Amino acid sequence: MLRAARFRLAAWIAAACIGLGGCAYRPGSEVLIPIADVPASTSKVDLLVATTRERGSKQDPDAFTAERAKQLNFAALTVSVPPQHTKGEIEWPTTGPADPKLHFVTTKRDFLSSDDFISRIRARAKKGGPEAGDVLIFVHGYNTLYEEAVYWMAQIVHDSGFQGTAILFAWPSRGEAPLYLADREASTYSRDYFEQAVLKISKVPEVKEINILAHSMGNWLAVESLRQAKMNGHGDFGGKLGDVILASPDLDATVFRTQLDVIGRLPRPMTVLVSGDDKALALSTWLAGDVDRAGRITADDARAVAAAEKYNLRVVDLTSVDDGKGNHHSKYSKSAAVIDAIGKGLKNNAANSQAQVGVVTAVTNNGESLLKVPGGIVSSAAE
Repeated sequence: MLRAARFRLAAWIAAACIGLGGCAYRPGSEVLIPIADVPASTSKVDLLVATTRERGSKQDPDAFTAERAKQLNFAALTVSVPPQHTKGEIEWPTTGPADPKLHFVTTKRDFLSSDDFISRIRARAKKGGPEAGDVLIFVHGYNTLYEEAVYWMAQIVHDSGFQGTAILFAWPSRGEAPLYLADREASTYSRDYFEQAVLKISKVPEVKEINILAHSMGNWLAVESLRQAKMNGHGDFGGKLGDVILASPDLDATVFRTQLDVIGRLPRPMTVLVSGDDKALALSTWLAGDVDRAGRITADDARAVAAAEKYNLRVVDLTSVDDGKGNHHSKYSKSAAVIDAIGKGLKNNAANSQAQVGVVTAVTNNGESLLKVPGGIVSSAAE
């Protein structure tokens, strides 16, 4: 018994390191306290937040915690990105106070009512310019602190070049590697709220398109919500559902099939980003009794080909993409080439009527071969 307990403990320590790409610095809620003195020369990313996290703790009354709220809470933040930012990275202030010239920092933070949240979306759309009526909703994954999710969203928006309304859907992950099952339950708890949030956004007249990008366990929340939305009669959210991109989905492959049976063929093919060297999903597979995760079914697997054809998916195999280091679980955001491609796809997908669908594509880190990614991710203009 003791030996088994030690083995489990060792496995969870490994999970902690895998979940973050190494046992490294993790921020506290203080990184979201706005800094006033920020150079005008830094890039600024505006974000909205819809969250099932409860607000307020003894340590920080303004923090969103890992407790489950009984209603959606809302916020708006502006994050400054340093001039020498490396695409695919978040420059954290690991020692001492944050320096806007070197680190991501928060410059504004407002807590919003539901009406204020919608007003911010309308204001961005009315402002005009590129992607004015487009919304991108990011659903983070397991073992993610709220402040990590905020900065991760800022990095994705900045590096992809997305210029519409960026919305983080933050569910109450406990942010602790051993609490995998607790996170699973928290993501399931958030399904109805996510559906409500997307439905609320879809009813904004100025919003033309809603895109969803989910990562890791966030895919369980997103896909379950799409499933129940279909069952509730609004699966395409008033015709406004655009791209759905599932990055490294931590989904039981057979459960995913049953979800797709209900969801059916979306207005645009769902894109699934997979990687055979994903160490985090390898651990998840082990924890699930060696049941395959959808994010590890690669291009040479007949199941991927069959699913792409039946459900009109784009399955993009990123196994050969070099994301530098870590657990290879976040290639969609850590590979400069891939995040560029996603950004171009969000800009051009609606106009790209020749996008390939129902295909499986293997991709390398080489820019030339990256153009083999299905057309919905890489624009025809880039080809």
